[in-house]
Amino acid sequence: MPTYRCTIRGENFPFRISGRVRPTGFYTTRWVNASTAEAAELKALGLLRKDKAFVIPACLRTEAAMVYFERIDRVSAASKRGRANSGFVFFPM
Repeated sequence: MPTYRCTIRGENFPFRISGRVRPTGFYTTRWVNASTAEAAELKALGLLRKDKAFVIPACLRTEAAMVYFERIDRVSAASKRGRANSGFVFFPM
């Protein structure tokens, strides 16, 4: 099954920063094995939903939070991944 590298950007997620809940964005990369790029997108989104960084209380959830797949590239299964499927770079909105 092909391997895909998904470059993902999130916007307007309510994270607590310095004691206050603020709209926060992030970048991350997720690697998945999937039959198509569309299937890779769904798998990567599923990985994000299961990530402990996204345990957001219901009272803080907002419809403004969005996830964008900036790139979905088919890559060699032997591609260097670093610490696969972990980590985020956060930024204030």
